Amino acid sequence: MADYLPQEVLFNIFLKLPPKTLVLCSCVSKSWRAAISDPIFINAHFNKSSICNKKWLILRRYFGTGSKKKERYSLHFDTETLDLYQELKFPFINWNGDFKLVGICNGLVCLSGLDILLWNPSIQRVVAVLRTSDIITIYDAPDKFALGFGFDSRANDYKVVRLLYFEDKSPFNYKRSPKVELYEVRTGCWRVIESKAPRCEIVKSEWTQAFFNGAVHWVAYRESSRGYKCFILRFDIVEECFSLVTLPHCLVNSSPCDLKVSVLGGALSVMLCGWYCFETYVCSVWVLHNYDMPESWTKLTSFEPSQELGMVLGLRENGEMIMESKSEEVVLYRPENQLMKGLGIYGGEGSFYLDTYVESLALLNEGKGGLEKVADVHD
Repeated sequence: MADYLPQEVLFNIFLKLPPKTLVLCSCVSKSWRAAISDPIFINAHFNKSSICNKKWLILRRYFGTGSKKKERYSLHFDTETLDLYQELKFPFINWNGDFKLVGICNGLVCLSGLDILLWNPSIQRVVAVLRTSDIITIYDAPDKFALGFGFDSRANDYKVVRLLYFEDKSPFNYKRSPKVELYEVRTGCWRVIESKAPRCEIVKSEWTQAFFNGAVHWVAYRESSRGYKCFILRFDIVEECFSLVTLPHCLVNSSPCDLKVSVLGGALSVMLCGWYCFETYVCSVWVLHNYDMPESWTKLTSFEPSQELGMVLGLRENGEMIMESKSEEVVLYRPENQLMKGLGIYGGEGSFYLDTYVESLALLNEGKGGLEKVADVHD
């Protein structure tokens, strides 16, 4: 009887259902499966969820050390108390330690460990990105690399960009450019990007990336006998080209290890970190209010070591900051009066990651069941 419903009626009914329910519905009949897995419907469903403000905050943290370290993901309401909405099953094990969370985009989480994984927690689908590529085959293992992750709105595809640095014996590393390659979920392959990246360096293992306004951003630098010159390296996911974004003048000569790029309150931001008693704390937070105007960088706030605050995790619409405290707890901080309120959410030091999250059907067609072992994904 379900197959006799008009397609337009089915389409509108499906739009109102959550991703988990739609996965079950896709098992009812071939026609339902075809309708739900249609890329046009997947896009329409995501757009409706975004417009209807069906958004949560996704929080990553881990507990324990060494082989006993466990990662935990959960969805929270964007409220003053960050009330729990749902615990998420994290079915992966990285035998080389914890995963590096590269970024989150349209309901997909990009993780880097021994494998690069794209994971949709809503429907437990995963794509394991191929480890090898033509560049790695030719040049062997890179000296260092950095990843970026985002969505190509024109091609309607998710992409991973990889900057590869190979050993260079020149006096100053800024004289080398990275090799660049792009992985497309739709094709399942890496390909070399012809657009040459500027001559610059990325911090070896502590790099951060931020996908914003259709582009991936990293903190990059050039080094000479006079010190560092830092800036933001931008890669346009659609046009597949590079450009530079200048930093506030007071940050240009900072150590690149102390700069972290992110998105806060719907704007590109940079955090300057410092060290106090062998621990990291945030010195200041800067936001780029007008994306096309580098002169619009504005200092949002600054901190002192005595405040016992760690990284800034998020920025609420009312100006309150969601932060990590030195007691390894998520706290709400009000810059105007410097009041701090613990939220009773704990995790390992430096393990917290927070971002907005919208449930989606991404990877419904390309991914395997996320509850399978990572090793099985490569079969």
